[in-house]
Amino acid sequence: MYLLRRGLPAALILAAAAPALAQSRDPSFRVNNRSRQTVNEIYVSSANDDSWGRDRLGQNVLSPGQSTVIRLPQAQCMNDIRVVFANGQALERRRVDTCQITDYNLD
Repeated sequence: MYLLRRGLPAALILAAAAPALAQSRDPSFRVNNRSRQTVNEIYVSSANDDSWGRDRLGQNVLSPGQSTVIRLPQAQCMNDIRVVFANGQALERRRVDTCQITDYNLD
Protein backbone atom coordinates (compact mmCIF):
# COMPACT_ATOMS: atom_id res chain seq x y z
CA MET A 1 0.00 0.00 0.00
CA TYR A 2 2.89 2.39 0.77
CA LEU A 3 4.31 1.89 -2.75
CA LEU A 4 0.94 2.57 -4.31
CA ARG A 5 0.61 5.90 -2.49
CA ARG A 6 4.13 6.97 -3.43
CA GLY A 7 3.69 5.88 -7.03
CA LEU A 8 0.35 7.54 -7.53
CA PRO A 9 1.49 11.16 -7.25
CA ALA A 10 4.41 10.46 -9.59
CA ALA A 11 2.04 8.87 -12.09
CA LEU A 12 -0.26 11.87 -11.90
CA ILE A 13 2.65 14.26 -12.42
CA LEU A 14 3.85 12.30 -15.45
CA ALA A 15 0.36 12.15 -16.91
CA ALA A 16 -0.07 15.90 -16.49
CA ALA A 17 3.34 16.60 -18.01
CA ALA A 18 2.87 14.31 -21.03
CA PRO A 19 0.97 16.86 -23.17
CA ALA A 20 3.56 19.54 -22.42
CA LEU A 21 6.41 17.19 -23.32
CA ALA A 22 4.73 16.19 -26.55
CA GLN A 23 4.05 19.80 -27.45
CA SER A 24 7.62 20.87 -26.74
CA ARG A 25 8.84 19.01 -29.87
CA ASP A 26 6.24 20.65 -32.12
CA PRO A 27 7.85 23.64 -33.88
CA SER A 28 4.62 24.87 -35.51
CA PHE A 29 3.32 28.21 -34.25
CA ARG A 30 0.78 30.95 -34.91
CA VAL A 31 1.78 34.40 -36.20
CA ASN A 32 -0.52 37.15 -34.84
CA ASN A 33 -0.38 40.46 -36.67
CA ARG A 34 -1.05 42.95 -33.88
CA SER A 35 0.69 45.72 -35.79
CA ARG A 36 -1.01 48.43 -37.84
CA GLN A 37 0.63 47.26 -41.05
CA THR A 38 -0.22 44.49 -43.48
CA VAL A 39 2.32 41.67 -43.71
CA ASN A 40 3.10 40.72 -47.31
CA GLU A 41 5.58 37.89 -46.71
CA ILE A 42 6.61 35.48 -43.95
CA TYR A 43 9.66 33.27 -44.22
CA VAL A 44 10.61 30.60 -41.69
CA SER A 45 13.58 28.35 -42.23
CA SER A 46 15.82 26.16 -40.14
CA ALA A 47 18.58 28.17 -38.46
CA ASN A 48 20.98 25.79 -40.24
CA ASP A 49 19.78 26.81 -43.72
CA ASP A 50 21.48 29.54 -45.75
CA SER A 51 18.30 30.59 -47.57
CA TRP A 52 14.90 31.78 -46.39
CA GLY A 53 12.97 29.32 -48.54
CA ARG A 54 9.45 30.03 -49.76
CA ASP A 55 7.08 32.77 -48.65
CA ARG A 56 4.71 31.05 -46.20
CA LEU A 57 1.84 33.41 -47.12
CA GLY A 58 2.06 32.68 -50.85
CA GLN A 59 -0.42 34.94 -52.64
CA ASN A 60 -2.10 35.92 -49.35
CA VAL A 61 -1.34 38.77 -46.96
CA LEU A 62 -1.77 39.02 -43.21
CA SER A 63 -3.83 42.10 -42.41
CA PRO A 64 -3.76 43.80 -39.01
CA GLY A 65 -5.68 41.69 -36.49
CA GLN A 66 -5.30 38.46 -38.49
CA SER A 67 -3.38 35.31 -37.62
CA THR A 68 -1.91 32.41 -39.56
CA VAL A 69 -0.39 29.10 -38.53
CA ILE A 70 3.10 28.18 -39.69
CA ARG A 71 3.52 24.40 -39.94
CA LEU A 72 7.07 23.08 -39.65
CA PRO A 73 8.65 19.62 -39.72
CA GLN A 74 8.58 17.80 -36.38
CA ALA A 75 11.57 18.60 -34.13
CA GLN A 76 12.86 21.46 -36.37
CA CYS A 77 12.97 23.69 -33.30
CA MET A 78 15.66 26.28 -34.04
CA ASN A 79 14.37 28.58 -36.79
CA ASP A 80 14.98 31.96 -38.37
CA ILE A 81 11.92 34.14 -39.03
CA ARG A 82 11.65 37.00 -41.55
CA VAL A 83 8.52 39.13 -41.88
CA VAL A 84 8.14 41.68 -44.68
CA PHE A 85 5.54 44.42 -44.22
CA ALA A 86 3.62 46.14 -47.03
CA ASN A 87 5.86 49.22 -46.72
CA GLY A 88 8.92 47.07 -47.50
CA GLN A 89 10.26 47.12 -43.94
CA ALA A 90 11.52 43.72 -42.77
CA LEU A 91 11.77 42.20 -39.31
CA GLU A 92 14.21 39.32 -38.79
CA ARG A 93 14.70 37.13 -35.74
CA ARG A 94 17.43 34.50 -35.69
CA ARG A 95 17.57 31.22 -33.80
CA VAL A 96 14.04 31.30 -32.40
CA ASP A 97 13.22 28.09 -30.54
CA THR A 98 9.75 27.61 -32.00
CA CYS A 99 9.24 24.41 -30.00
CA GLN A 100 8.99 26.65 -26.93
CA ILE A 101 6.35 29.05 -28.31
CA THR A 102 2.79 28.70 -29.54
CA ASP A 103 2.38 32.32 -30.70
CA TYR A 104 4.67 34.83 -32.40
CA ASN A 105 3.21 38.31 -32.03
CA LEU A 106 3.95 41.21 -34.35
CA ASP A 107 3.32 44.43 -32.46
